[in-house]
Amino acid sequence: GGSSGSPVVDVAGDAVALNAGSAIRSSSSFFLPLQRVVYALEHVRQGRVPPRGTLQAVFRHVTHTEAARLGLDPGAAAAEGVDLAGTTGVLIVHKVLPAGPAAGVLRVGDIVVGVDGTAVPGFPELFGIVDTAVGRSIGMRVFRKGRFATLHATVQDLYEVTPARCLRIGFSFLHDLSFQEAAQGSAAVSGVKVSQDYGGLFRRNHFAERTVIHEINYQPTPSLDALMRVLRGVRRDQPLVVKVKDFKDPREEAVFVAHFPPVSPADVLFTRSSATGFWSTTPFDGVLPALQSDMLPDPASTRPPVSSSFAGRILQCMAWVDVRPVCPADGHFYRNLGGCGLVVDRGRGLVLCSARLVVNPTSNLSVTFGATRIAATLAYVHPLYPVAFVKYNPELLPADVVPDLDLPNVDPPNVDLPGVNLPGVDLANLDLSSPRARLRIGDMVSVLSGTQSALDRIDAAVSSRQLLSTTACGSCLNQRFYNTEEFSLSPMPPAVDADVGVVVKDERICGLWLCLPECVHDGDRHRHVGLDIALVLPALAQLRREDTTPAAVRVLDVEFVRQPIATARALGVSLPRLQQIMRTDPRACSMLRVRRILRVRTPDTLSLEVGDIVLEVNGRDVLHIDDVASFTSKAVRLTIVRQGRQLELDMPTTPFCGANTRRIIYWAGMYLQQPYYTVLAQATRLASDVYMFAHFNGAPIEATAYQGNTFINEIAEHPITTLDDVVRVIQLVKDQGALAEFNRRVGEDHPLRSGTMPGRDVTIRTVLLNGDDAVKSVRTNDLYFGPWQLTRGSRIDDHWTWEQL
Repeated sequence: GGSSGSPVVDVAGDAVALNAGSAIRSSSSFFLPLQRVVYALEHVRQGRVPPRGTLQAVFRHVTHTEAARLGLDPGAAAAEGVDLAGTTGVLIVHKVLPAGPAAGVLRVGDIVVGVDGTAVPGFPELFGIVDTAVGRSIGMRVFRKGRFATLHATVQDLYEVTPARCLRIGFSFLHDLSFQEAAQGSAAVSGVKVSQDYGGLFRRNHFAERTVIHEINYQPTPSLDALMRVLRGVRRDQPLVVKVKDFKDPREEAVFVAHFPPVSPADVLFTRSSATGFWSTTPFDGVLPALQSDMLPDPASTRPPVSSSFAGRILQCMAWVDVRPVCPADGHFYRNLGGCGLVVDRGRGLVLCSARLVVNPTSNLSVTFGATRIAATLAYVHPLYPVAFVKYNPELLPADVVPDLDLPNVDPPNVDLPGVNLPGVDLANLDLSSPRARLRIGDMVSVLSGTQSALDRIDAAVSSRQLLSTTACGSCLNQRFYNTEEFSLSPMPPAVDADVGVVVKDERICGLWLCLPECVHDGDRHRHVGLDIALVLPALAQLRREDTTPAAVRVLDVEFVRQPIATARALGVSLPRLQQIMRTDPRACSMLRVRRILRVRTPDTLSLEVGDIVLEVNGRDVLHIDDVASFTSKAVRLTIVRQGRQLELDMPTTPFCGANTRRIIYWAGMYLQQPYYTVLAQATRLASDVYMFAHFNGAPIEATAYQGNTFINEIAEHPITTLDDVVRVIQLVKDQGALAEFNRRVGEDHPLRSGTMPGRDVTIRTVLLNGDDAVKSVRTNDLYFGPWQLTRGSRIDDHWTWEQL
């Protein structure tokens, strides 16, 4: 807690220890004996590094009563020349690490009563001797199985098993396994610890923060030096065969194939100066550039020839989409995901998948077909529906790997497709607003889903159709979905790993079965919904036709809810109007009422109110949610009923983009981007076009009562309106030569003070989502939290690029 490092005083007011921490699940605290602090302070005052020794053994303090149960009589210890009078207990060996100085010498359960003729009833006495004996042999008087013996071991320098270097490769931070970490699993101090792995390069297993790399490409990596030797000469487009273990349970191990991320910062080696405690940076250029960045040299595909059966062709159109986020963005942090996608256009290299996979637009993507793995880009996230499109280079995929899924080109407002045949297309000249373009309640369908090698088929009936509504989490502000009609099935298909399934009726693709994006704070719920295929075809048509991101759809900035016709009559809808609706659509049983006004960047002329019932849009009856979900014009004319009266309104529309985040700036540990739609819907006022969603743990901003989800409107007394303003101010407050000079001095072990860290104090003014103003004072840190930015072009096949600012 915040009290760590504060003095612990006795009743006389004398400092006797330092507070070192506390147990999270109890009220206990841990203290560092003052003798150890004084020992280190005396050496530091004289400009020396305090010697530290280790036997690579863990000791536990036990009382004399417990020692007596183990057979040790204090009188017997005195007879051995070790006086334990006036002490509270003794030290017992708790763990002995393999290959350490004490291995083969000490055993678990040994009671150590003295070292070199001096009693060691506690930790201060033991380590007071061990720290002064680095490199020489010590004699330990040990009680074992009722007998005393003197055992000898050579004390090792503790700094040899304490990491002093850290390699950042991609977005992974690697260092030598420390003695303290190895002791947690009684493992040998060997291997390279994966301290952080934001891009998912080496944490591809359930060990998470306990991951230790023991082999790369079948070559041992007992140390960071060994790992760097293995990486030297490896190309970035080559896969790595990685063997890892859990340092808390070395019996648990895993082998997987890792791939370098196509977008990542430059590789850097951090080195700690033992004289000053500061870290310096040097480039690590051991990994060679890729020969071809779009494709990893996997073996040629061995998938079977294209199947002649309908289900077989669906299966062969399935691909595995792998997602590795680069940094937090759009309300989502570092969460590596993977799931199935459906190849909807082989010639253009377009894969349709659930938006659940690509909630973070900065992710490094790849698509796998059998044995072929291809780098991909996020082409489009639909702003209205939980679907996304991923694009790969089709020239890198053998022609016989994926059959052609004959989905037609469809442009709004006329959609010529209630379903898709394989092979060929059966057109019926229907538009989206027609009930015939949608699956009806009672239709018998099959859901086909798969994972490249196995196909699942579930027969069901369409049981209901209702408006889809998801809730935005107040913490992560993930994308919400509303004003969309979903369908349910009975029996409900069980939650499966497949993120997208094909809903088929009479061997025609009529819908999609999709896994919704879930909030990371609610856990992985894997909720699936049905979506009519006709809804996504207009976006697919634009992606087929253009290389740029499809134009933004325009919305009304309101959320609708269905209102039963009987209730609509009571709220003032005239009987002739209801009769007209029933003649147009005999199945109509509800109308659309405004449920919520979204607080976004809208003109002052916004005049819809909660409770309004919408009758017409541009003179056309509103019969379905699709009639008011999106538009192409900047304004529409609405006919509504409010408080029993029929009114005419000219309503402006707001552009709503998909995958519109194409720039992230990182500075002082803060991740800055343009506000996305969900943020705009939550904000009471828009202070600027710069939004701070997240920060890096330990960043300078964290020490200033950090509050996320804020707009930044001023830095160092410079007004901030856009991300370009942020870059301009960063260059103004940054001392260009300070970092190089700092690295030089640290590398030469020059004494430094903490205030010499490259950076400066700046004031940041922010506006919270609720409209409150806040001011923060931040000390920037150009060494550990140097500024950089990620940018991406406007083309759907543009990759992210990383740039140091």
